[in-house]
Amino acid sequence: MLTVAYHSALPALSMVLAATGFWALGMRGMMVTTQGEDFMIMAEAKGLKGWRVFLHYGMRTAILPQITALALSLGHIVSGALLVEIIFQYPGVGTLLYKAITGFDFFTINGIVFFVIVGVGIATLLLDLSYHALDPRIKHART
Repeated sequence: MLTVAYHSALPALSMVLAATGFWALGMRGMMVTTQGEDFMIMAEAKGLKGWRVFLHYGMRTAILPQITALALSLGHIVSGALLVEIIFQYPGVGTLLYKAITGFDFFTINGIVFFVIVGVGIATLLLDLSYHALDPRIKHART
């Protein structure tokens, strides 16, 4: 079990580091948008310290769309890991999907696509249910 974690650390780290740049650009864009909001200007006018305004007001508001994008990118992570699997010779779902596509195995393709769709759906559902823990201002109301 320990050797599996040891040998999967570098491929996982390479996928995470490749996606970090896009996440940082998205977070920067959200922070620039959030800085112009009225509550940010009000917090600065109150005389709050810059780090407090950044963390408690700006970051708390800007992080929610980023977490949503992370849950929605789960399908890309699963199916887009083909290059990492080829480089590290670590067969996974991406390699299986590639072999199914090149071999015209439509049942396997359908199964993998179904697996990815269900995974993204479950991740989105869990994320939606956990929004209240991430931001207490969000309330789940019955309709």
